[in-house]
Amino acid sequence: MRPFSSTIDTGLAEFIGVLIGDGCISRFIYRGRIIFEVAFTGSPSELGYYRTSLKPQIEHRFPIKGRLRVRNDNTIRLHFRSKRLAEFFLSMGIPLGKKKDASIPLCLRRRSLVTAFVRGFYHAEGSIYYRYSKRYRYHAKHYSNLLVVQLRCKLRTLMLQIHTAVIGLGLKPTRLETKDGVYTFRFTDQTQIRRFLEVIGPRYKKSPRTE
Repeated sequence: MRPFSSTIDTGLAEFIGVLIGDGCISRFIYRGRIIFEVAFTGSPSELGYYRTSLKPQIEHRFPIKGRLRVRNDNTIRLHFRSKRLAEFFLSMGIPLGKKKDASIPLCLRRRSLVTAFVRGFYHAEGSIYYRYSKRYRYHAKHYSNLLVVQLRCKLRTLMLQIHTAVIGLGLKPTRLETKDGVYTFRFTDQTQIRRFLEVIGPRYKKSPRTE
């Protein structure tokens, strides 16, 4: 059977951003059969996003069903077992198995698709938190009025491309840094953080978690 085919729209571009950031395409043998799986593992706080955005994005587009469950180790797991779906994403150059590096698929180079891809990647590998520093005598360790948006990942080529992409969208991040094999850039200017949230439009991770 041929791989699935579909128009690449912003919904699918966002899905691909999460897949490259937080997901995995795998192939393994189960009961004598070769199984292809597209899977994601997240935290319980992401259950709503997985249920209302990621899972329907595939189920409304292709004739397959995913399985979403909360696991005993306090994580959630979403997977789709389909060779045709796996081959659809593999044909874009998304790696099979553990990712040593990756890049933004060529089919996502249009501005609206790049924006959606970055949104998905931010959902997977981004964070927003209050700025902090070492505690000194005359100022607090955390600053409740100053935010930081951070994106970090071990995939060098991907992070170089995303850093370039957000600059191309008119945003001004810090320079891309690397430490212990992890690539990181941030937004620390408060105006730029507001611009990031406006331009990228994340569905969650819009403010620091307070629970």
